[in-house]
Amino acid sequence: MSQSVVAVEALEHDLAALGIPAGAGVLVHSSLSAVGRVEDGPDGLIDALLGVLGPAGTLVAPTFSYRSARFDPAATPGRTGAVGEALRRRPGAIRSLHPFYSVAALGPAADELCRGHEHLPGTGLGSPLDRLAGSGGLVLLVGVGHESNTTIHVGEFHAAVPYLDVPFDPVWPTAAEIAGPTGPLHASYDRFAGCSRAFGVLEPRLRARGAVVDGPVGAAAAQVVSGSAVIDETVALLGEDPAALLCADPGCYRCGRARERLAA
Repeated sequence: MSQSVVAVEALEHDLAALGIPAGAGVLVHSSLSAVGRVEDGPDGLIDALLGVLGPAGTLVAPTFSYRSARFDPAATPGRTGAVGEALRRRPGAIRSLHPFYSVAALGPAADELCRGHEHLPGTGLGSPLDRLAGSGGLVLLVGVGHESNTTIHVGEFHAAVPYLDVPFDPVWPTAAEIAGPTGPLHASYDRFAGCSRAFGVLEPRLRARGAVVDGPVGAAAAQVVSGSAVIDETVALLGEDPAALLCADPGCYRCGRARERLAA
């Protein structure tokens, strides 16, 4: 039996029921396959989100390329899902110029959020996700868990954990050429986002403070939480245990070196 199509109107209803207000800024992390067979595919989910947010709202999605030594915001594909890829191609959308951790944004706050990202660590202080959280923005997880919640990486920067200089993978580039609007730009970085496999540890703490709203979006389980709550709870957790967000995989370069750093 073929899977029924999830209509955009039904998705709008589900998103509104999660309490997402018109005019909000929303960062979406999503698994489109978890939602079901969506009318118009990833564009259908984007249409539903924009319908709920209205003209005063701003939608943001990750378009991370992770290791592009040459980055063209108009052409370099993201590696973080179909919704981000569809959003960056939308007329009027802005993609930040960070060569490894770009985001796409559409709405009145898009330019302000994305401006200057190439000069900052990808998830550092003043990055688009930090600005979004600081302005009251929301994190929406659709069919994914907090392992996909990149705002937790922003919390690591706020906590100033001592392992931020350890790259996720030592063979990934730390410098890149960027196709900027007026010509090539060159950027290099010495602080990095890392492994996120242990980030689920934050969810019970967010729930304990009543920060999470649950509901379905199509066939997917979804959560909404404020970005500032994510950052605050991350800082509190890391203040108690600086190793709390490090995974247990002995083969993980970032987490293994971070544990060594903390033990030194």
